[in-house]
Parts: sequence; C-alpha cells; structure tokens
Amino acid sequence: MKTYLPHYFKTIGILLVFIAIVFSFIGEIDVHNESFIKSFTEGSNFARGLAGKPEITHPNPNINPNLTKEVYDMYIIISLFFSITGFLAYLFSKEKINDEYIQQIRLKSILQALITTWLIYGLISLFRDYQFEGIYILQMQLIVYVIIYKYNKDWKFNPKIESED
Repeated sequence: MKTYLPHYFKTIGILLVFIAIVFSFIGEIDVHNESFIKSFTEGSNFARGLAGKPEITHPNPNINPNLTKEVYDMYIIISLFFSITGFLAYLFSKEKINDEYIQQIRLKSILQALITTWLIYGLISLFRDYQFEGIYILQMQLIVYVIIYKYNKDWKFNPKIESED
C-alpha cells in the first residue's frame, strides 16, 4: 500500500476524528434534551413523584430546544466528513520508519479490517432488521482498520528486543 502523506498527517487525522466526535455530540445532544424536557412537560412518573402530583415542571414548557431535521442532518454530515477525512489522512500517512515490513502490516490490517467489518455487518443484518447506509459501512471499516493496524504494529508483529545483561 502506497503512502502519500508525511508522518505529521497522522496527528492531523486524529484531530479531525476528534472534531467529528464533537460535531456528533452536538447533533445528538438535542435529541436527549427533547426526551428530558418531555418527561417534565408531559407529566411522566419521574415528574409526578410518589404522591402522583407533579413536583418538578419545566419553567417554560413552550421552549422547544430541539434542532430541526435539517440542522441535525447537517451536523451528522459534517461529523461523517471529518471522521472519514481524518481516518483517510491517518491511513495514507507514513510511519516514522516506513519500510516493507510496515507495508506488509498495512496490507494484512486492511484485509483483516474488511473481513471483520463485513462479518459484523452480516451478523447485525442476520439478527436485526437493520440496514446500514454505505457511508456508515465505510466509516466502520476505517475505524476497524485503525484498531487492527495499531494492534498488529504495536503488539502482534512487534519483535521483542531482549536486553543483554
């Protein structure tokens, strides 16, 4: 596998993935706020207390803190863009020592990641009636690749140098 980017792009890729996580949390936090506010405004068991009387109510039930569908989708698209860009930057950047051995580990990791991802997808599809969109499968493949590559490089294929005493 040919690497095209300098080594410092690994750090840039990791930063882009963290930015993607932040955008994902921003997009999802309003979904949780909506259910929290509904529990107060609709008089759930939590809001009624033990005596069945409302104890806690939202100060202004007319406030709707929810994101619109368009804004939510925008956050998810931005999150996916940063995530995939970050993983690709990590994938195509060089190591400090880039030799044939590292290239072999990269190729093994890509093959293992593809097989693992499609097995996971197959198991999820078998036990649940859920279909992933293609972009989420790609993101899952990149995440699995980074995990397997790091494992292969640092632990599985790392030759242990014994110290001579």
